[in-house]
Amino acid sequence: MTFLSLILLIGCKGQEKREGFKWNSEKEKIHNQNRNDSTKLSVKTWNADIENIRLNDRPMVNGVFPVPDYDFADSTFVGLGNSGDWKGIKLKDKTIIHHSLFVTKSAVNQKYIPNKPNEVYFTILGLTDSVDTKKFTHTNVNATSRNHPHYSGQGFIKTKSNTIDFTAFLTADRKEYAIVNMRLFDLKIGRIILIAPQKDGTFRSLQLESPIMSSEEMDVYVKDLLNDKKVMDFFTRAGNI
Repeated sequence: MTFLSLILLIGCKGQEKREGFKWNSEKEKIHNQNRNDSTKLSVKTWNADIENIRLNDRPMVNGVFPVPDYDFADSTFVGLGNSGDWKGIKLKDKTIIHHSLFVTKSAVNQKYIPNKPNEVYFTILGLTDSVDTKKFTHTNVNATSRNHPHYSGQGFIKTKSNTIDFTAFLTADRKEYAIVNMRLFDLKIGRIILIAPQKDGTFRSLQLESPIMSSEEMDVYVKDLLNDKKVMDFFTRAGNI
């Protein structure tokens, strides 16, 4: 079962093509000032977030903060989201959960994805031995644009005795990192992370380089990836759950 979700920007004023978007420290300072300027804050976004406070997100509670109107940073952004397979992909006698975080094309990233509708900035494949096919309590993922023009997402994949917790982000100046159970990954050297929990409670990881892909392209790529000998060996080796 494959899931695809898209979070649309609340209060967006429509598409507006702009060339040469650049982000720097001065713009970051202005962005920070706008966060603390009551005249710049988005009332519509604030009201929407207050009505949907969530206290059970993990690994971190998705806190509600007042944020500037998105147009102060860039008005072309329309949304972000996630895709993947929550039910799990079978690899011999193993089950792999797959999540991807993506952001739609806008002035912020159009230079890097001129012919794609969106850009996947993080993909995780986690080995699990526990799948809830009714309520899907074994995994979850969510993404937020409230740091626009920076984007982040997080989630978890449960096993019978452990949990894979992850968070990842992509900034407007193309800094990109992920943290999985406190292991830091520089996504510039690979946006695909494989995690194999071990029977002894430890973890193993494998970081893979890949071209920039859309969410649709990544979903296909992941299925092909599981036929790669290096990946198969990683997920089926002795010691894995």
